[in-house]
Amino acid sequence: MFRFRNNVSGFALAALLLARPGLALNPARTLTQYAHRIWGQEEGLFQPTIYAITQTHDGFMWLGTQDSLIRFDGIHFHEFEDQGRPALNRSLIRALLEDNHRNLWVASIGDGVLRIGPDGALKHYTTREGLPSNTTFCLASGSDHAIWACTNQGLARIKDDRVSVLGTADGLPSNQVRSTCEANDGTRWVAGLDFGLARWNGSRFTAYSNADLPLNQTVTALLCDGAGSVWAGNSFGLTQIRSDKVRHFSARDGLPDNDVSSLAESPDGAIWIGTKEGISRIREGAFSVYRTRYGLSHSVVLSLYFDREGSLWAGTKDGLDQFTDGQVTPYTTSEGLVSNDVGPVLEDDAGRLWIGTLGYGLNRMDGNRFRAYTTRDGLVSNMVLSLARDQHEGLWVGTDKGLNRIVRNKVVATYTTANGLSGAQINAISISEHGTVWVGTDRGLDRFDGSRFRPAPASESAPSAVLALAPSQGHGLFVSRDNLAVDCVMPRENVRCPLDINHPLDAYFVDNVHDTVWMGTLGSGLLRWKNGTITHIRIRDGLYDNRIYSILDDGKGNFWMASSKGIFRVRRQDLEDLTDGKIQAFQSLPFSTGQLHFECRAGVQPAASRTADGRLWFSTNNGLVVVDPDHLVNNQVAPPVSVTAVLVSGNRVDTRDGIELKPFERNLEIRYAGLSFISPENVSFRYRLDGFERNWIDAGYRREAFFTNLPPGRFYFRVTARNADGIWSREPAVLAITIQPRIYQRWWFWPGLTILVALSVLAAYRARIRRLRRNFALVLAERARIARELHDTLLQGLSGITMQMQALWTILPASRERTALQEIISDAGQCAREARRSLWGLRALEPGHGEFSDELAKLARQAVEGTGISLVLHVEAVSLSGFPDLQYQLLRMARESITNVIRHARASVLEIRLSLDSSYLRLTIRDNGTGISPESESVSDGHFGVVGLHERAAEIGAHLEFKSEPGIGTVVSISLPFPPRSNRLESNLQPDVEHHLS
Repeated sequence: MFRFRNNVSGFALAALLLARPGLALNPARTLTQYAHRIWGQEEGLFQPTIYAITQTHDGFMWLGTQDSLIRFDGIHFHEFEDQGRPALNRSLIRALLEDNHRNLWVASIGDGVLRIGPDGALKHYTTREGLPSNTTFCLASGSDHAIWACTNQGLARIKDDRVSVLGTADGLPSNQVRSTCEANDGTRWVAGLDFGLARWNGSRFTAYSNADLPLNQTVTALLCDGAGSVWAGNSFGLTQIRSDKVRHFSARDGLPDNDVSSLAESPDGAIWIGTKEGISRIREGAFSVYRTRYGLSHSVVLSLYFDREGSLWAGTKDGLDQFTDGQVTPYTTSEGLVSNDVGPVLEDDAGRLWIGTLGYGLNRMDGNRFRAYTTRDGLVSNMVLSLARDQHEGLWVGTDKGLNRIVRNKVVATYTTANGLSGAQINAISISEHGTVWVGTDRGLDRFDGSRFRPAPASESAPSAVLALAPSQGHGLFVSRDNLAVDCVMPRENVRCPLDINHPLDAYFVDNVHDTVWMGTLGSGLLRWKNGTITHIRIRDGLYDNRIYSILDDGKGNFWMASSKGIFRVRRQDLEDLTDGKIQAFQSLPFSTGQLHFECRAGVQPAASRTADGRLWFSTNNGLVVVDPDHLVNNQVAPPVSVTAVLVSGNRVDTRDGIELKPFERNLEIRYAGLSFISPENVSFRYRLDGFERNWIDAGYRREAFFTNLPPGRFYFRVTARNADGIWSREPAVLAITIQPRIYQRWWFWPGLTILVALSVLAAYRARIRRLRRNFALVLAERARIARELHDTLLQGLSGITMQMQALWTILPASRERTALQEIISDAGQCAREARRSLWGLRALEPGHGEFSDELAKLARQAVEGTGISLVLHVEAVSLSGFPDLQYQLLRMARESITNVIRHARASVLEIRLSLDSSYLRLTIRDNGTGISPESESVSDGHFGVVGLHERAAEIGAHLEFKSEPGIGTVVSISLPFPPRSNRLESNLQPDVEHHLS
């Protein structure tokens, strides 16, 4: 969707643009001398019938056409749409107006009035909102800040969104209102379809009529100018009303046609009239006209408008015409020239300009008036090829059939081959400071001796055509020939002078020579001769064209050159620096007259001339053009710049509040425009994306910027424009851009992910610990159950049997049987004690609330109780509450080691040490028993053995050392890192837990 909006920041700039400028077209020029340009369907104007034109505060031009509202930026035309559809239902747009609040008002035929706010908001006024009719013809503002709309049902007044209507009940002769304006004195004038004019006195309308403007006459255009006059156009001409004085203008006074269709006032107070046969200007009573034969897009002019740069815009039935003050002023047949096929040009001693033509004789220009000289006035031919003036007010005229001399506007002499000329075609004439007349013909060089022409010294080759002549330093004469680029003769001696040129010139056709140093060629660029050396300057060095027909010095350090591409200017110092090797290139500045394309004239002498007032005159194939270097008009209006559209991945997006891109939207295209309509194709740009780029990007004439793969963040796109005369925008257009980061690019992602992973690991670890504890509790519960079953069954039964045998033993007499029974009872008691130890082992590791060091001491004391073994404890306080599985395994290993001491070592002392330093837990069990031999360190006789201790140590990641010597005792040392590596501990304990569960 395309919307009307202002992208230019800065209230000061907006206020400047809102005010109408004081720029205007140069009134000294005729309409045909303005630079003229046309936009039609070929240039992109898809609806070329234009009924209304206006320029809004942001610099855009708006066009009301046959069926659409169009916005124009100087290059592109865009139809105004709302939600992807035309905002006015393809209605004819009859009038446009911008109010003091920057609202654009649009009057349409059939769809009422539309108001477009500066933010793009739309407000539609139709009969539903109180408008008397949806057919509206005009819009006007008033001193009361109301908007007035002309309709078929009266005059509507819109203020503060309220609509009121004035009609026949208020004194209007008819409700068919077509135009309205407010005069300087506050009087509102109204023009109607069938009642002429009426005036509003504040309370009621009164009809106005006179002999030139009767009451029943249709008024087609109405204008209240700044000087207090009211102008009314109709089908019979134009009427001016001022202080009850009426003046009528028609085609007899200079209008191109009596049928007036549009009116406008320029900033200089001139009145511009659009008719059915072209455009006319009235200024100080003088008329100037522009018709289709001069280039107007269509004869019917429907609308006129002046923009803030002073350009005149004309909407016709078939296009959009623009008139501007060009840097070059043309003189053609429209200004009085006898022909546009112009030849040599020269100013005489009296300040009159003489212009030769190719086939139509000679023109003399006095001011803005032209006088023609032809063969009827004595010229030998109407084909004028060369001009020169002598010291006696004489003008020498060279033609294709001979030579004439004019004195005081009369032809006084004629010279042909019969008078000694080598050839009839006079290509060049040069008169020395001594008065010697030299003539270059198509057959060679001739010198006039006062009565007759004599041939000058020729080169060694055959006589050849002379292309150009120029006085040289040392009073010599440069001669350009078609077979030898440059020759030189000494006029007084009539002999050839030495010419020290060390560069071959045979390939270069020198068409003109300036100041004996600079030579223009016919296709080989510019030559500089210095110290006998020729230096070549071409397009690749910065020259605008390689075909140079004439060179003029403006006295300000610039060379102006006539070429096949027109006129261009070069700094002389740049040329000298280039030829001296100080610079590598330079820049040429071309000049044109808008759409009037022309080539300068080749083969005539002089092809350009500087007059005494400093102006430079150039002959072209489309008339005579003049440049005034002292009064060049530069466009000093800073061009506003605007962002016109933004495309994200090829789709247009709304930019009123900036744009926000999602992470996957990677391709961004920004289109912008510089609103200068004088040479808009030469508006250049630079932009910068703040937050991404530090330096400005020179975009040249490109009107779009592309960005891909931008990082996340907030950026500001800024763009400025420079008009064709180098004036930059006062403020850049700014567009805010926000690019959302991907989830992993947000600041909290990696810290959050780290915390999440840590919490997940901790949760998994705790779940694992809970599961192991739950499984371990099941193992311990099963052990307790087995212990209870053994206690309630096996031990109770064994105790009963033992008691019965003891009872039997008491009643038996002493005998071998009683002794055997005593041994059986002793063995049974030993078995009972072994069973109790096993039960103690099962219950010793049941879950409790004691610390590991306490449990270890308790285990040791219970084990040696009743055995007669002395117990030595060196146990530090150690808690393994966080590692129940580790505590279980260590207690099992301690129990196994203590049990082995009690059962097998026959020791008298058992020493147990437990210590914990910064990184290791150490448990040592030492006895002074019999010890065991190395071959006994295995599982035998159903005992646990040293192998079992090693296996348990490996399961918990502990280091086990077993030292035993027969007759000395045994030492079991267990050490493991603390705190332990939980993962390994869990994995190592799992099989053991499962084993006990089974």
